[in-house]
Amino acid sequence: MNHWLEIQALLADVAAALDQRELQRWPDFFTEDCVYRLQSRENFDRGLPLATMAFESRGMLRDRIYGAAETIFHDPYHQRHILGAPRVLGEAEGADGTRCESSYLVVRTKRDGMPEILSVGRYLDRIVRTPEGLKIAERLAIFDNDLIPNSIIDPI
Repeated sequence: MNHWLEIQALLADVAAALDQRELQRWPDFFTEDCVYRLQSRENFDRGLPLATMAFESRGMLRDRIYGAAETIFHDPYHQRHILGAPRVLGEAEGADGTRCESSYLVVRTKRDGMPEILSVGRYLDRIVRTPEGLKIAERLAIFDNDLIPNSIIDPI
């Protein structure tokens, strides 16, 4: 399969796992020593480190999923990711992998309410090939708006 199509399939599978609320599967799309950050565009553009969520390993991702599924009380909702096609920014052999960017829109829907835009922005991903297939080594979810709901529970 074409490498770009493999990347697109990986990103679609990640979004589908979140949309179907199969949260326990989400960390498996990442390498063991991965980075995941949800950060405002303003902080990213200025090189500031403050992030809404920041995780530095698959173990930390699993802890977040446990917290979201087992310990955080919230009104139930569904989210739906709408992804733009990934744009390859650079490819390298070995640990550096492929860097790509894709736009995202996440809509949140509660059973008794109208859908609302939860987040819009871009993913900056570094994807590497492992014996188990392609994995995300680094994902920066950069949201465009300055304000976000204070109830981001599931990963974006």
